[in-house]
Amino acid sequence: MMLRRLLVATLLGATATLGLAAPASAHSTLVRSDPAKGATVTTPVAAVTLTFNEMVKQSRTTVTVTGPDGVSYSDGAARVVDKNVLQAVRALPPGAITVAWSTVSADGDAISGTFAFTNAAPAPSPSPSPSLSPSPSPSPSAAATSASPVPASSEDSGSATWWIAGGAVVVLLLAGGWFFARRRRSA
Repeated sequence: MMLRRLLVATLLGATATLGLAAPASAHSTLVRSDPAKGATVTTPVAAVTLTFNEMVKQSRTTVTVTGPDGVSYSDGAARVVDKNVLQAVRALPPGAITVAWSTVSADGDAISGTFAFTNAAPAPSPSPSPSLSPSPSPSPSAAATSASPVPASSEDSGSATWWIAGGAVVVLLLAGGWFFARRRRSA
């Protein structure tokens, strides 16, 4: 009878502990983007907006918008406003546009992802300026010619760690209960 009570109390305690730990392992997730993943846009895009289910950290947030030519079109650093991340972009060329992002959620876990959309907006045409002398052609800057690599979307293993630790606690508690019950029986 005492053994049963000990085992029931142990199982209830372990269940309560694991049940309370589960919500703490929730992470930020991307809930939508503008332009949306897989969308075809027909008007010029001035910025990419990422919306998360909770706030993310400004200091660890990067967004790289890459055109079909492999050039980064991100204009400045990404800004975090509430649950949104805003990345200004220079005029995008027509074609497949890739958005690679990485950030740190409020609970400190790094998250990242990649998605693409198609830009079908007409390419911006340079407006001629009335000038009598030819103007020198600008040389490409280092920032415009190199795209910074961002790892592809990855799942965080933090929740798996909690499940493994919780399972180990349950096994240890059950083994301890069994050990003490056997010891009592033999005495």
